[in-house]
Amino acid sequence: MARYADKFNRSPRRNQVERVGRTRDLPRIRQVRRRPTQPVMQPIYKRFGGQDIVDSGDTDTVTSALFSNQDGVLTSGEYHLSTVQSASSGEYYLDVYRETALSNPDREVQFSLGYGHFKGSGSQVPQYATEGFTPTRAIHSQYANLLLSPGDEQFTLTNRSGSLPNNLTMFHFINVQRSRLKERLDPGNWELHLGGWGGHHSGAPQTPYASQLIPSNSVIKLIDDSTVSDGTVAEAGTVYKIVSGTIANGPAQTSGTPVEYGLFYPDNGVFILDSEGIDGAIGLYINSGSHAYCATPVTVSNANTTAFFHSISGSAYFAARNKETVHATHYFVRVRNQDYNFSNNPSFTSGSQGTFTHPSFFKDPKVYITTVGLYNDNNELLAVAKMSKPLLKSYNREALIRVKLEY
Repeated sequence: MARYADKFNRSPRRNQVERVGRTRDLPRIRQVRRRPTQPVMQPIYKRFGGQDIVDSGDTDTVTSALFSNQDGVLTSGEYHLSTVQSASSGEYYLDVYRETALSNPDREVQFSLGYGHFKGSGSQVPQYATEGFTPTRAIHSQYANLLLSPGDEQFTLTNRSGSLPNNLTMFHFINVQRSRLKERLDPGNWELHLGGWGGHHSGAPQTPYASQLIPSNSVIKLIDDSTVSDGTVAEAGTVYKIVSGTIANGPAQTSGTPVEYGLFYPDNGVFILDSEGIDGAIGLYINSGSHAYCATPVTVSNANTTAFFHSISGSAYFAARNKETVHATHYFVRVRNQDYNFSNNPSFTSGSQGTFTHPSFFKDPKVYITTVGLYNDNNELLAVAKMSKPLLKSYNREALIRVKLEY
């Protein structure tokens, strides 16, 4: 009953208030937010807002030297093979290095090369393989499936040298190492020299070793026709014709249509070279004979592939650059004054009570921001941004960090 009476009867407390005056005349109590005296759990992730991510409309095109050590040209003495790789998969392709294994055990592959034949000629059938499925047939099928449109089985040129048909029965290829390629090779910024063979030493068998082949003084200089043509768009991207010429002077001047010596696929980093057409120009070594089934394991390099390596290393000039288009997105990381003032690092506190390791952090903790991580919705780390210098963070400081992600 006393509680209900309070609603209708003036209590001593209420009379006292009336004597003082209206409620607004009472002295106000100031509320003070106290800073924590002990470390508190800090959030690890913070979601971006709708205006925190800005896609840049500008793109940059970046080109750089193709080969290791930031060099754009391979010259004399910079072409080496691996005896281990030659013995294992040399029937199919050869990896070319810039250094020897002795000078640099961690050397990197610059590019690979090989020889393909539509009917499988030019190499022996490996042991236990089905007859007709030779390494050269496998190479031809692999690159046809990779670069040609469905239903197209052979590479085609519209203006080959001599009276050769349009379809390439055989080809040599150069495939740039993927890690060196980046986005694509730069059309118009590569040049390859190939040296010819004058014949064999008297009595020497038809093998491609340097001691038995006689280099000739014939050299052909090859580039693409991107400076005079827009190329054609195919399944594998834009395709350019390979013609004779130099980077400095462009395609060689001819009275008619330039002779085509192959196809250049910049998006794949692949050069398909017309074996017969180049042979007619400089005397390229080609052994396109049909070999019988091999009853013993094949552990030697393909003759055509090895000879092609000597043609490249003998002429000693391969210049190229890669190219990539860089897009940018800006992420604005907004750190308010009450955020991220403590560290989840165990060294930030000590003892069972979780007191500060440094007493000066009592009521005034300080940390330094050094790294910003970008995560997806599953809290998986996608990218890391490093600060140029540690950024002080406390209750008296806020931060706005802009992260630029280029891809």
